[in-house]
Amino acid sequence: MAHSRTYGSDRRPTLSWHETSSVLRLGAVLSLRMLGLFMIYPVFAALSSHYAGATAFTVGLALGSYGLTQGLLQLPFGWLSDRFGRKRIIIIGLILFAAGSAVAALATTITGLIIGRLLQGFGAIGSATLALIADVTREEHRVQAMALAGALIGSSFALAIVLGPLLASAVGLAGIFWLTGASALLAIPFVTSVRMPRWSHPPNRPRRMAQALRIVLARPDLVRLDAGIAIQQAVLTSLFLVLPGMFSHLLGMSPGMSWKLYLPILAGAFLLSLPFVILAEARGWFRANLLGAICGLGFAVTLMLLDRSSGTGLVIALALYFSAFTLLEALLPSWVSRIAPVGFSGTAMGVYSSGQFLGIFFGGAVGGLILARWGETGILAFDFLLVGLWFVIAFPIRKVNRTLTLIVPVSDRGGGWGGFLDPMPGVIEWRYVNEEELLYLRLDPDIFPRG
Repeated sequence: MAHSRTYGSDRRPTLSWHETSSVLRLGAVLSLRMLGLFMIYPVFAALSSHYAGATAFTVGLALGSYGLTQGLLQLPFGWLSDRFGRKRIIIIGLILFAAGSAVAALATTITGLIIGRLLQGFGAIGSATLALIADVTREEHRVQAMALAGALIGSSFALAIVLGPLLASAVGLAGIFWLTGASALLAIPFVTSVRMPRWSHPPNRPRRMAQALRIVLARPDLVRLDAGIAIQQAVLTSLFLVLPGMFSHLLGMSPGMSWKLYLPILAGAFLLSLPFVILAEARGWFRANLLGAICGLGFAVTLMLLDRSSGTGLVIALALYFSAFTLLEALLPSWVSRIAPVGFSGTAMGVYSSGQFLGIFFGGAVGGLILARWGETGILAFDFLLVGLWFVIAFPIRKVNRTLTLIVPVSDRGGGWGGFLDPMPGVIEWRYVNEEELLYLRLDPDIFPRG
């Protein structure tokens, strides 16, 4: 068997300077996009209700419609990036996203706002950007890279929820959309400045999407995680349809002032969730933390549902909700990357991202329908049922064991890998991909030490 060095044979325990620089640039691309998207969440329901033709349903549809096109196009954009190059597809996606933002900014009717949001969703760059992060980092450091990018994205969510109300009071909803479009265009130089390293080994031709999907969807635990992120985003989106009204009648707080509440709550949520994230990564307590966080969401929604007259109860419920939400945002993508079939982590993350955005659409559209008929109580009851369903789906999930993934470029296609690797102690899973001339290995580091 002729082979070159394994990816990650450089023994440095951390990301190199070039890797860190590239991950920060690409993380900034995703963060700028997410910043623009989530800035509208705290104020959208209140401000969009003044558009011509606005109803509870159409407001919910406008908030969630971005997720429909974004969710449906995640996998095609990832496949196109395999075929035509990551950077080119990401730049096209950013331009489409900026165009959609401009349409939404110029809209005077709720229909125009929906069209702009749908067009924003055509900039489905998430899977392609994550794939580019994988391209520019060595396999043994990829978890660190994804964690760094995830931290940037998570920070952008918290920053957006605080900045949105501040900006809305200054420039209005249209101004936020203009800033969102500008941020997408400003992200383009970050993409073009990323250098492909010498160890990058792009595939010779794209793999068949249908085959990759079948392999990924055959893993029940992956499907459970995909369903989980969809439910989480549906609950978040539908909840923001009623939070501005609850702030107003329980706390006397206008949408423009809600940042004063979100800032300490989100800061506290981050500090509270951090020890649990560390324990999950260090000791493998993913399942316990997952189920505990889902219960936290359920308790928070229950408190909002049962205590409808207390501002203090609302604040406590939101603190609990965002603590659980922050923990789940850190756990779920890391878990997906750990249990994805070797050689198919990109497809697994694409499916995960699709579930995330389709959940946004479902929460906005269905939440709008429920709000129109049953009001705040209906939304909170809907969210409670969704969280309960998530707990039932997640409960059978298996514990995550610590593993090590290696990629070995090989030129021998003679086969016979099963007879060589299957009986080898510590080899959990392997896959040889002819098109890429790569052997993917998932190992038990306690039995199969690197050396």
